[in-house]
Amino acid sequence: MTTNTYKSEYPSGVPVDDGIRSFFEEFYQISDTGTSEAHERYADSFTEDATLIMASKRGVGRDGISPFYNA
Repeated sequence: MTTNTYKSEYPSGVPVDDGIRSFFEEFYQISDTGTSEAHERYADSFTEDATLIMASKRGVGRDGISPFYNA
């Protein structure tokens, strides 16, 4: 079984702020974790008024985005 470190890789010479890098690494790790705490942290990764569109599904706000994590 392969263990994913969720370490982000970027093209050489492209500066990426450490905060951005950390956000994406944590976001994808949370996305792969099936706990109720991770579910809450996933929704909290978005702004309160965010819109998330995945294929034909659309969620607005954290309450509307939360069901995507369980799908």
